[in-house]
Amino acid sequence: MLTVKTLLQTKPSQVLYEIGPDQNTYDALQLMADHNIGCVAVREEGRLIGLLTERDYARRIVLEGKKSRNTPVRETMNPDFYPIDEHTTIEECMTKMTEKRARYLPVMREGGLVAVLSIGDVVKSLLKLQDANIDFLERMVTGQEYGS
Repeated sequence: MLTVKTLLQTKPSQVLYEIGPDQNTYDALQLMADHNIGCVAVREEGRLIGLLTERDYARRIVLEGKKSRNTPVRETMNPDFYPIDEHTTIEECMTKMTEKRARYLPVMREGGLVAVLSIGDVVKSLLKLQDANIDFLERMVTGQEYGS
């Protein structure tokens, strides 16, 4: 089974972007735009307290008519997040994302945040696994040696 640890080892970018809860939401959006990401971790005193996504911005700023420069991240972020660890399987990630309607999962190690997985990361991993399984089965059926 493919685990989060394996996914993280193959993921090209391991940079973790974060922001403080008292910074304004505009700064968080600028950080996301600068790095072409859809989510930032919100930390206070080194502890993860929430995630801020583009969806949160749309729902809590745009739809409510607020100004992102005047609204602290604390008021925009989602304090409900669903942590996983490196031993979680990719299938478990997909199940959790589907059940909780979450597009991002924070990866924790010994109580600390080490990464944030997106639904795109999970889907790519599942597709790679599916391709490998299809290749294996095709080689079995045709009598070819696997890996040649």
